[in-house]
Amino acid sequence: MEATLTKLAKSNNTILITGRTGTGKSHLAKEIHLSSNRKEKKFISINLATLSENIIESELFGHERGAFSGADQKRIGKLEAGNEGTIFLDEIGELSLRLQTKLLEALNSKTISPVGSNREIQLNIRIIAATNKCLEQMVKAKEFREDLYFRLNTFQIELPNLNEQKHRIANFIREIASKSAREQANRYETFTQEYLNAFQLYPWPGNIRELKNAIEFGLAVADNGILDDRCLPAYVKKHLQQGEVSPLQRSAFSELPSSYYESKAQFEKIYLEEMLKRFEGKINLTARSTSLSKVTLIEKIRKYGIDVQRIKYSQYAETANSNTRH
Repeated sequence: MEATLTKLAKSNNTILITGRTGTGKSHLAKEIHLSSNRKEKKFISINLATLSENIIESELFGHERGAFSGADQKRIGKLEAGNEGTIFLDEIGELSLRLQTKLLEALNSKTISPVGSNREIQLNIRIIAATNKCLEQMVKAKEFREDLYFRLNTFQIELPNLNEQKHRIANFIREIASKSAREQANRYETFTQEYLNAFQLYPWPGNIRELKNAIEFGLAVADNGILDDRCLPAYVKKHLQQGEVSPLQRSAFSELPSSYYESKAQFEKIYLEEMLKRFEGKINLTARSTSLSKVTLIEKIRKYGIDVQRIKYSQYAETANSNTRH
Protein backbone atom coordinates (compact mmCIF):
# COMPACT_ATOMS: atom_id res chain seq x y z
CA MET A 1 0.00 0.00 0.00
CA GLU A 2 2.77 2.47 0.93
CA ALA A 3 4.58 1.82 -2.34
CA THR A 4 1.34 2.37 -4.26
CA LEU A 5 0.69 5.64 -2.43
CA THR A 6 4.20 6.87 -3.21
CA LYS A 7 3.69 6.22 -6.93
CA LEU A 8 0.20 7.72 -6.81
CA ALA A 9 1.44 10.86 -5.07
CA LYS A 10 3.82 11.55 -7.95
CA SER A 11 0.97 11.45 -10.48
CA ASN A 12 -1.73 14.06 -11.06
CA ASN A 13 -4.58 11.58 -10.69
CA THR A 14 -7.72 12.71 -8.90
CA ILE A 15 -8.10 10.71 -5.68
CA LEU A 16 -11.20 9.82 -3.67
CA ILE A 17 -10.56 8.91 -0.02
CA THR A 18 -13.36 7.09 1.80
CA GLY A 19 -13.74 5.96 5.40
CA ARG A 20 -15.53 6.60 8.65
CA THR A 21 -15.32 9.97 10.37
CA GLY A 22 -12.02 10.33 12.19
CA THR A 23 -10.00 7.78 10.23
CA GLY A 24 -7.48 10.42 9.07
CA LYS A 25 -8.67 11.31 5.57
CA SER A 26 -7.40 14.89 5.76
CA HIS A 27 -4.06 13.70 7.18
CA LEU A 28 -3.63 11.26 4.29
CA ALA A 29 -4.51 13.95 1.75
CA LYS A 30 -1.79 16.19 3.22
CA GLU A 31 0.71 13.30 3.17
CA ILE A 32 -0.04 12.69 -0.51
CA HIS A 33 0.45 16.38 -1.30
CA LEU A 34 3.77 16.54 0.56
CA SER A 35 5.01 13.49 -1.39
CA SER A 36 3.89 14.90 -4.74
CA ASN A 37 5.56 17.09 -7.33
CA ARG A 38 3.31 19.92 -6.10
CA LYS A 39 4.66 19.86 -2.54
CA GLU A 40 6.20 23.34 -2.90
CA LYS A 41 2.81 24.75 -3.91
CA LYS A 42 -0.27 25.34 -1.76
CA PHE A 43 -2.39 22.65 -0.11
CA ILE A 44 -5.86 24.08 0.45
CA SER A 45 -8.45 22.14 2.45
CA ILE A 46 -12.18 22.90 2.36
CA ASN A 47 -14.69 21.11 4.59
CA LEU A 48 -17.89 21.29 2.57
CA ALA A 49 -20.04 19.99 5.45
CA THR A 50 -19.47 23.16 7.47
CA LEU A 51 -20.56 25.67 4.80
CA SER A 52 -23.91 26.69 3.29
CA GLU A 53 -24.44 26.32 -0.47
CA ASN A 54 -24.00 30.03 -1.22
CA ILE A 55 -20.84 30.25 0.85
CA ILE A 56 -19.43 27.08 -0.74
CA GLU A 57 -19.87 28.55 -4.23
CA SER A 58 -18.10 31.75 -3.24
CA GLU A 59 -15.38 29.81 -1.37
CA LEU A 60 -14.65 27.58 -4.34
CA PHE A 61 -15.07 29.92 -7.30
CA GLY A 62 -14.71 33.39 -5.79
CA HIS A 63 -16.94 36.38 -6.61
CA GLU A 64 -16.83 39.87 -8.00
CA ARG A 65 -17.76 42.92 -5.98
CA GLY A 66 -21.53 43.41 -6.05
CA ALA A 67 -22.18 39.88 -7.36
CA PHE A 68 -24.81 39.39 -4.66
CA SER A 69 -26.12 41.07 -1.53
CA GLY A 70 -23.27 41.48 0.94
CA ALA A 71 -20.50 41.08 -1.68
CA ASP A 72 -18.84 44.37 -0.78
CA GLN A 73 -15.50 43.42 -2.26
CA LYS A 74 -13.96 41.02 -4.74
CA ARG A 75 -12.99 37.61 -3.41
CA ILE A 76 -10.55 35.07 -4.87
CA GLY A 77 -11.89 31.51 -4.69
CA LYS A 78 -9.98 28.59 -3.22
CA LEU A 79 -9.65 26.89 -6.61
CA GLU A 80 -7.87 29.97 -8.01
CA ALA A 81 -5.85 30.54 -4.82
CA GLY A 82 -4.62 26.95 -4.95
CA ASN A 83 -3.62 27.03 -8.61
CA GLU A 84 -0.59 24.80 -9.31
CA GLY A 85 -1.18 23.06 -5.98
CA THR A 86 -3.59 20.59 -4.38
CA ILE A 87 -7.22 21.20 -3.40
CA PHE A 88 -8.69 18.88 -0.76
CA LEU A 89 -12.50 18.75 -0.87
CA ASP A 90 -13.53 17.13 2.40
CA GLU A 91 -17.08 15.73 2.76
CA ILE A 92 -17.70 15.93 -1.00
CA GLY A 93 -21.01 14.11 -0.48
CA GLU A 94 -22.45 17.29 1.08
CA LEU A 95 -22.17 19.24 -2.19
CA SER A 96 -25.54 20.14 -3.75
CA LEU A 97 -26.43 18.83 -7.21
CA ARG A 98 -26.18 22.36 -8.65
CA LEU A 99 -22.66 22.83 -7.35
CA GLN A 100 -21.73 19.28 -8.35
CA THR A 101 -22.56 20.30 -11.92
CA LYS A 102 -20.50 23.47 -11.66
CA LEU A 103 -17.54 21.62 -10.15
CA LEU A 104 -17.68 18.96 -12.87
CA GLU A 105 -17.67 21.64 -15.57
CA ALA A 106 -14.64 23.26 -13.95
CA LEU A 107 -12.75 19.97 -13.74
CA ASN A 108 -13.52 19.07 -17.35
CA SER A 109 -12.74 22.48 -18.84
CA LYS A 110 -9.93 23.29 -16.39
CA THR A 111 -11.36 26.77 -16.09
CA ILE A 112 -13.56 28.64 -13.60
CA SER A 113 -15.58 31.85 -13.67
CA PRO A 114 -16.08 33.76 -10.40
CA VAL A 115 -19.65 34.44 -9.35
CA GLY A 116 -20.84 37.59 -11.14
CA SER A 117 -18.13 37.44 -13.81
CA ASN A 118 -17.79 36.13 -17.36
CA ARG A 119 -14.00 36.00 -17.31
CA GLU A 120 -12.37 32.57 -17.39
CA ILE A 121 -9.46 31.58 -15.17
CA GLN A 122 -7.23 28.71 -16.28
CA LEU A 123 -6.68 26.03 -13.65
CA ASN A 124 -3.84 23.59 -13.05
CA ILE A 125 -4.79 21.86 -9.82
CA ARG A 126 -4.92 18.41 -8.34
CA ILE A 127 -8.16 17.41 -6.63
CA ILE A 128 -8.28 15.07 -3.66
CA ALA A 129 -11.82 14.47 -2.38
CA ALA A 130 -13.02 12.63 0.71
CA THR A 131 -16.29 11.38 2.14
CA ASN A 132 -17.68 9.22 4.92
CA LYS A 133 -20.76 8.49 2.80
CA CYS A 134 -21.33 5.79 0.17
CA LEU A 135 -21.31 7.80 -3.05
CA GLU A 136 -22.39 4.76 -5.06
CA GLN A 137 -25.64 4.64 -3.07
CA MET A 138 -26.03 8.40 -3.46
CA VAL A 139 -25.65 8.00 -7.24
CA LYS A 140 -28.40 5.36 -7.27
CA ALA A 141 -30.61 7.66 -5.18
CA LYS A 142 -29.95 10.53 -7.65
CA GLU A 143 -28.29 12.53 -4.87
CA PHE A 144 -24.85 12.57 -6.49
CA ARG A 145 -23.98 12.95 -10.16
CA GLU A 146 -22.67 9.72 -11.66
CA ASP A 147 -20.34 11.55 -14.06
CA LEU A 148 -18.80 13.55 -11.19
CA TYR A 149 -18.42 10.36 -9.16
CA PHE A 150 -16.45 8.71 -11.96
CA ARG A 151 -14.46 11.93 -12.51
CA LEU A 152 -13.39 12.01 -8.85
CA ASN A 153 -12.97 8.26 -8.48
CA THR A 154 -9.93 7.87 -10.75
CA PHE A 155 -8.26 6.20 -7.80
CA GLN A 156 -10.04 5.34 -4.55
CA ILE A 157 -8.41 4.79 -1.17
CA GLU A 158 -10.57 3.29 1.57
CA LEU A 159 -9.20 4.09 5.02
CA PRO A 160 -9.90 1.57 7.79
CA ASN A 161 -10.37 2.54 11.43
CA LEU A 162 -7.29 3.86 13.23
CA ASN A 163 -6.96 0.52 15.03
CA GLU A 164 -6.01 -0.98 11.65
CA GLN A 165 -3.54 1.81 10.80
CA LYS A 166 -1.05 1.38 13.62
CA HIS A 167 1.86 2.00 11.23
CA ARG A 168 0.64 5.61 10.79
CA ILE A 169 0.34 6.48 14.47
CA ALA A 170 3.90 7.81 14.77
CA ASN A 171 3.24 10.26 11.92
CA PHE A 172 -0.08 11.25 13.49
CA ILE A 173 1.63 11.99 16.81
CA ARG A 174 4.26 14.20 15.14
CA GLU A 175 1.74 16.12 13.04
CA ILE A 176 -0.91 16.56 15.72
CA ALA A 177 1.57 17.40 18.49
CA SER A 178 3.40 19.98 16.37
CA LYS A 179 0.17 21.67 15.31
CA SER A 180 -1.37 21.56 18.77
CA ALA A 181 1.77 22.95 20.39
CA ARG A 182 1.66 25.94 18.05
CA GLU A 183 -2.04 26.57 18.63
CA GLN A 184 -2.00 26.07 22.41
CA ALA A 185 1.41 27.66 23.01
CA ASN A 186 2.71 24.39 24.47
CA ARG A 187 6.17 22.99 23.95
CA TYR A 188 6.74 19.86 21.87
CA GLU A 189 10.13 18.27 21.23
CA THR A 190 9.66 14.53 20.71
CA PHE A 191 8.00 11.37 22.03
CA THR A 192 9.54 8.23 23.54
CA GLN A 193 9.29 4.69 22.24
CA GLU A 194 7.26 3.72 25.34
CA TYR A 195 4.71 6.43 24.53
CA LEU A 196 4.41 5.19 20.94
CA ASN A 197 4.17 1.55 22.06
CA ALA A 198 1.24 2.36 24.34
CA PHE A 199 -0.57 4.24 21.58
CA GLN A 200 -0.05 1.37 19.16
CA LEU A 201 -1.56 -1.10 21.63
CA TYR A 202 -4.63 0.99 22.45
CA PRO A 203 -7.66 0.31 20.12
CA TRP A 204 -8.78 3.96 19.56
CA PRO A 205 -12.55 3.48 19.22
CA GLY A 206 -12.85 7.26 18.75
CA ASN A 207 -10.30 7.22 15.92
CA ILE A 208 -8.32 10.42 15.17
CA ARG A 209 -10.42 12.67 17.39
CA GLU A 210 -9.69 10.50 20.43
CA LEU A 211 -6.01 10.33 19.48
CA LYS A 212 -5.89 14.14 19.17
CA ASN A 213 -7.44 14.57 22.64
CA ALA A 214 -4.92 12.13 24.14
CA ILE A 215 -1.97 13.95 22.56
CA GLU A 216 -3.23 17.36 23.70
CA PHE A 217 -3.57 16.00 27.24
CA GLY A 218 0.01 14.73 27.05
CA LEU A 219 1.37 18.08 25.89
CA ALA A 220 -0.33 19.82 28.80
CA VAL A 221 1.45 17.66 31.38
CA ALA A 222 4.74 16.94 29.56
CA ASP A 223 8.12 17.95 30.97
CA ASN A 224 10.27 19.91 28.52
CA GLY A 225 7.96 19.03 25.64
CA ILE A 226 8.80 15.30 25.76
CA LEU A 227 5.86 12.91 25.52
CA ASP A 228 6.61 9.79 27.58
CA ASP A 229 4.65 7.14 29.51
CA ARG A 230 3.85 9.71 32.23
CA CYS A 231 1.90 11.70 29.62
CA LEU A 232 -0.55 8.90 28.83
CA PRO A 233 -4.24 9.49 29.64
CA ALA A 234 -5.57 7.39 32.52
CA TYR A 235 -7.84 5.33 30.27
CA VAL A 236 -4.88 4.29 28.07
CA LYS A 237 -2.87 3.23 31.13
CA LYS A 238 -5.89 1.35 32.50
CA HIS A 239 -6.35 -0.48 29.20
CA LEU A 240 -2.76 -1.71 29.31
CA GLN A 241 -2.71 -2.51 33.04
CA GLN A 242 -5.90 -4.55 32.88
CA GLY A 243 -4.36 -6.81 30.29
CA GLU A 244 -6.71 -5.75 27.50
CA VAL A 245 -4.00 -6.62 25.00
CA SER A 246 -2.94 -10.01 23.79
CA PRO A 247 -0.35 -12.00 25.82
CA LEU A 248 1.96 -11.69 22.82
CA GLN A 249 1.69 -7.89 22.81
CA ARG A 250 1.95 -7.63 26.59
CA SER A 251 5.11 -9.72 26.68
CA ALA A 252 6.67 -7.34 24.18
CA PHE A 253 6.38 -4.35 26.50
CA SER A 254 5.84 -5.57 30.07
CA GLU A 255 8.08 -8.60 30.47
CA LEU A 256 11.23 -7.48 28.72
CA PRO A 257 14.56 -9.07 29.65
CA SER A 258 17.15 -6.83 31.28
CA SER A 259 19.50 -6.81 28.31
CA TYR A 260 18.78 -4.12 25.73
CA TYR A 261 19.85 -6.38 22.86
CA GLU A 262 17.67 -9.25 24.08
CA SER A 263 14.75 -6.85 24.38
CA LYS A 264 15.33 -5.55 20.89
CA ALA A 265 15.47 -9.07 19.44
CA GLN A 266 12.34 -10.11 21.35
CA PHE A 267 10.40 -7.11 20.10
CA GLU A 268 11.59 -7.65 16.52
CA LYS A 269 10.47 -11.27 16.58
CA ILE A 270 7.05 -10.38 17.98
CA TYR A 271 6.65 -7.51 15.53
CA LEU A 272 7.45 -9.73 12.54
CA GLU A 273 5.11 -12.47 13.77
CA GLU A 274 2.28 -9.94 14.14
CA MET A 275 2.90 -8.51 10.65
CA LEU A 276 3.04 -11.99 9.12
CA LYS A 277 -0.29 -12.76 10.79
CA ARG A 278 -1.78 -9.57 9.39
CA PHE A 279 -0.80 -10.62 5.87
CA GLU A 280 -1.64 -14.32 6.34
CA GLY A 281 1.99 -15.42 6.14
CA LYS A 282 2.53 -13.87 2.71
CA ILE A 283 6.22 -12.96 2.46
CA ASN A 284 6.00 -10.39 -0.34
CA LEU A 285 3.18 -8.39 1.27
CA THR A 286 4.81 -8.50 4.70
CA ALA A 287 8.17 -7.37 3.31
CA ARG A 288 6.55 -4.48 1.47
CA SER A 289 4.57 -3.37 4.52
CA THR A 290 7.58 -3.52 6.87
CA SER A 291 9.90 -1.79 4.35
CA LEU A 292 12.21 -4.81 4.42
CA SER A 293 13.57 -6.54 1.36
CA LYS A 294 12.26 -10.05 0.79
CA VAL A 295 15.74 -11.47 1.38
CA THR A 296 16.15 -9.60 4.69
CA LEU A 297 12.72 -10.70 5.90
CA ILE A 298 13.46 -14.36 5.12
CA GLU A 299 16.80 -14.08 6.95
CA LYS A 300 15.07 -12.70 10.06
CA ILE A 301 12.38 -15.39 9.89
CA ARG A 302 15.13 -18.02 9.95
CA LYS A 303 17.06 -16.17 12.66
CA TYR A 304 14.09 -16.10 15.05
CA GLY A 305 12.71 -19.49 14.06
CA ILE A 306 9.32 -18.07 13.05
CA ASP A 307 7.00 -20.79 11.79
CA VAL A 308 5.37 -19.16 8.75
CA GLN A 309 3.43 -22.32 7.87
CA ARG A 310 1.87 -22.37 11.34
CA ILE A 311 0.85 -18.73 10.93
CA LYS A 312 -0.71 -19.47 7.55
CA TYR A 313 -2.57 -22.46 8.97
CA SER A 314 -3.86 -20.56 11.99
CA GLN A 315 -5.17 -17.76 9.77
CA TYR A 316 -6.91 -20.19 7.43
CA ALA A 317 -8.32 -22.13 10.37
CA GLU A 318 -9.64 -18.94 11.94
CA THR A 319 -11.32 -17.96 8.66
CA ALA A 320 -12.83 -21.41 8.26
CA ASN A 321 -14.18 -21.42 11.82
CA SER A 322 -15.66 -17.98 11.27
CA ASN A 323 -17.39 -19.11 8.09
CA THR A 324 -18.74 -22.20 9.85
CA ARG A 325 -20.23 -20.09 12.64
CA HIS A 326 -21.98 -17.89 10.13
